Amino acid sequence: MGKWNVDAFARPGVLRLSLEGKITHDEMTAFVDAHNRAIDNFAGDDYKVWCDISRLQTLDKECADLFEKAKQYSNAHPNFRGSAVLVASAVVAMQHRRTSVGSGVMSTELISEDPLALERHLRTVYRRSE
Repeated sequence: MGKWNVDAFARPGVLRLSLEGKITHDEMTAFVDAHNRAIDNFAGDDYKVWCDISRLQTLDKECADLFEKAKQYSNAHPNFRGSAVLVASAVVAMQHRRTSVGSGVMSTELISEDPLALERHLRTVYRRSE
């Protein structure tokens, strides 16, 4: 069993996500639903994503596909500005990078073990020109 959190209120304009442990299909489905609702609740206001997966175990294929769909949902919104992803495992980082490339968010995303670099990235990232 894993655990996740979606918080759109702690930091204005930043959708804070965290996932840890071994996420099940049902947990990932609930996470994606909460993620998408949080994006809808921005109601067109600009937002960035801070995602902490430093305690996440590798995802099975179905969960990785669901995670990619969540990223696609975010990327489809013109008010999405970019993301910063905190990782600790090289394998999880590689898996996350693959889903980021597949969803189209990689050009505005930084994946790193360095929280300071991630904060700098969020201060400077802007949506690529369409």
